[in-house]
Amino acid sequence: MSEESPRQRGPWQVLRTHEVYSDPWVRLTKDDVIRPDGMSGTHTVTRFKDGVSVLPLDADGFVYLTEEFHYAVNRRNLEVISGGVETGEEFLSAAVRELREEVGLVAARWTPLGITDPFTTQALAPVTMYLAEELSFVDAAPEGTEVIRCVRIALNEAVEMVMRSGITHAPSCVLILKAARYLSTQ
Repeated sequence: MSEESPRQRGPWQVLRTHEVYSDPWVRLTKDDVIRPDGMSGTHTVTRFKDGVSVLPLDADGFVYLTEEFHYAVNRRNLEVISGGVETGEEFLSAAVRELREEVGLVAARWTPLGITDPFTTQALAPVTMYLAEELSFVDAAPEGTEVIRCVRIALNEAVEMVMRSGITHAPSCVLILKAARYLSTQ
């Protein structure tokens, strides 16, 4: 696929866009551009499926995180519940689905805590974040690619883990810190 009509993208002039790769999770495009300095060049953009991240918090001040091996970083990570939004799916519905699938939790109260862009230069991967409260347990149903261990820790411990880089997944870091701040003002 190639788009041929010139258009502006901030201070960049895009002459044409070529699709390099696409699958259900990611689309890679290469733009032929005139850079802000007037020189010709290229710019690639990787577009990921929209995502959601959920921080479940119980009545005792504990949060539920996932510990899971992630292929790209080649290690086990501790993270909030996260996943992709399916085509036509509402963000909250995706969050409800991911919470149930990954750790077997259902929440009666949902608080939206905004959006984060984990990457901004060459990737588009917006993640909508939620705090989930008033929890009850059901059977988890992880996808075939997921081998998840649910970890329950105090919210203040999760905040400290973010500050010490014990939690490094960007949406997890943002969501844990935003939730702690939000809860301190309630």
